Amino acid sequence: MRVLPSPQAISRMEETLNWTACLEPVDGRIVWMKAHGERWKEICWSAGLHRSAAHQHWQFGLAVIALTLNKRRFNRNLSKQRVIELAGGA
Repeated sequence: MRVLPSPQAISRMEETLNWTACLEPVDGRIVWMKAHGERWKEICWSAGLHRSAAHQHWQFGLAVIALTLNKRRFNRNLSKQRVIELAGGA
């Protein structure tokens, strides 16, 4: 039996789609793949990255989303590691 999502669930999903709009395509793809439960092996193969690099892109994507949602400004020229640290992810 197939269950249809509620209007509230659809609204929440639409809101989360906007979160990745501020990400580079590779970061957004990794964040979505991980959110959908993909294994790192599949993510690395799909993105063409080693595990450590894919993990850093994932952390960076989450950090950018967190900083954006919390309305914290940050310089886009900062390194990925520094943005992760700013968001409290290190």
